[in-house]
Amino acid sequence: MNLVRAWLSWLAFAVVLSVAAGARAQAAADADEGPSHLIFPAQRLPLRFSHAGHLAIPSVTCTRCHVPRAPRPDGGDDLLPREATCAGCHPVDRAHPSTIAQSPRGGCDLCHEGWTAAAPMRVARVEVPVPNLHFAHARHADVACERCHATVRTVRLATRLELPGMRVCIACHRPGGARDACVVCHVTQPDGRLRTRFEDGVMNPPRWMTGLHHDADFWVGHRASAAQDATRCAVCHSDGECAECHDGRARDRRTHPNDYVTAHAVDARMNGDRCGSCHRASTFCANCHQRVGVAPSSPVSARGFGRFHPPAAVWTSAPVTSQHHGVEARRSMRSCTSCHSEQDCVTCHASRTRGGGGFSPHPPSFMARCGSLLRASERPCAACHDDLDALRMRCR
Repeated sequence: MNLVRAWLSWLAFAVVLSVAAGARAQAAADADEGPSHLIFPAQRLPLRFSHAGHLAIPSVTCTRCHVPRAPRPDGGDDLLPREATCAGCHPVDRAHPSTIAQSPRGGCDLCHEGWTAAAPMRVARVEVPVPNLHFAHARHADVACERCHATVRTVRLATRLELPGMRVCIACHRPGGARDACVVCHVTQPDGRLRTRFEDGVMNPPRWMTGLHHDADFWVGHRASAAQDATRCAVCHSDGECAECHDGRARDRRTHPNDYVTAHAVDARMNGDRCGSCHRASTFCANCHQRVGVAPSSPVSARGFGRFHPPAAVWTSAPVTSQHHGVEARRSMRSCTSCHSEQDCVTCHASRTRGGGGFSPHPPSFMARCGSLLRASERPCAACHDDLDALRMRCR
């Protein structure tokens, strides 16, 4: 009874852990992963500034400092404040930058980290790379700033982490709402497909986009996503990328490792449906087997190449040597069964009364261990021997 209680306790504990792990995984999948470093490249902001402190002042609003300027050539815009914007509250006297004492203070070292009067030109520059995104604030003028930049009232220096993630955007850009095509925001290549390769990496759909995130198992499961809606794949991929793998010119070694051709028949017999997801037996398999000489319909010239086996004078007809097929079969039966079935063996090795050639498959010392093999499985013996009762008497 104590053992039962202990087992039930461990089972309950395992269930709790499993549920908790599933909840954490689901929460991670549901969470917005934040702004992409590929869309918003790394910034350099050697500044002293507090958004929380400035927005606590009643007269300060977002649009007071972030004033739109002329659009960029790519259609985006630049709202970063310049010195003239700051000088409206912080008087700046470039002739005497370190002696300004007005309130609010306006010395260069108020905002610029590392500034010194002795080396004023060595101050680190602010660098905000152009985002890989099409966006115009003017088209979103009716949207409150904090709907997209939700954390600016709680942070000091705002960085790219305060920029919106994709889930913020698709709250409005969805079917029935604002236009939801990917090209509305994402930059494209000359042929219209999305640009996915950038200096810092390759863009990947977020985890919460079910079936589209390219994780370690995507090469196995991508066909389900493609079958559901191939137009989603075509947003980034061309037909040529699919053909590179699916027409046989390129072999993905995660699917077919080196020398797979010598053992693929075993997998085909065990799980033909998986092979059929890419290959067609009536065309791909039949054509290949006929071409290399392993099909019954192969030309005699193809079968005479000796691609897989040595000549018959060595492989089957001669006395048993190191090159004889019997030696190779005992060494690695799996290699033989990758192409041959049991029927191929019994064609020669079955007794003549059973339609075989009567050639014994057993070596001279076989009788010493035939009993243990018979007790392990009688089926192989029944392929050649008619009277199993007599065989049991002989092999003990």
